[in-house]
Amino acid sequence: MNSENIKILRSKISIPLNKAIELLKKNNGDVELSEKDFHNENIIEICKTTDCDKETATKEYQICNYDVVKTIERINQKPVKIETGKYSAEKIGFVLWPANEEGHFFKTAKRNDAFIPWQDFEIVITVFESVFPFQNYKYDRIEDGFDRVGHNFFNKKTSEIILEKLKIIEGKDEQEKAFLAELINWFDDKLTYAHHIIVYGNL
Repeated sequence: MNSENIKILRSKISIPLNKAIELLKKNNGDVELSEKDFHNENIIEICKTTDCDKETATKEYQICNYDVVKTIERINQKPVKIETGKYSAEKIGFVLWPANEEGHFFKTAKRNDAFIPWQDFEIVITVFESVFPFQNYKYDRIEDGFDRVGHNFFNKKTSEIILEKLKIIEGKDEQEKAFLAELINWFDDKLTYAHHIIVYGNL
């Protein structure tokens, strides 16, 4: 192993000696290829940890000056948008988030709230409206109807009913089908730990 190549590689990227040797062996002593390989490994790790695509991981990795930890934190704090893609510029709509038994926001490493443009929410709003009236145990009252301009607290049982109803909606095109699949996946994931799903309308 060429010790000079080890020094050059370690001057380019901050890595332990054993990692430098491993990369250079893998890439036949080529410093440039070893550096690229190192960054590719980091991007793969970022994608797996944050469940994002390679393009996003690469862009954020460069913004964070090739710091994996900072990149993961930055991606995990980005707001999630569930949409068809037809109304991406829309700021008015509905925010959904999981809550604990007391109705407080679940704080997790990765942001777990999601925004849906109001136009896309129209695809599923009848599902949310269909579960009313129901007993709101948090405030010990009967909820008569869906509030488009305020908070809607759905307990776990009611949220599971909503989820099952979402699963039988058929999208009119591929964009709607993708939107529905993403929303269903979001509900599936959050209901593994949430006691409530809260839907807030900012119309």
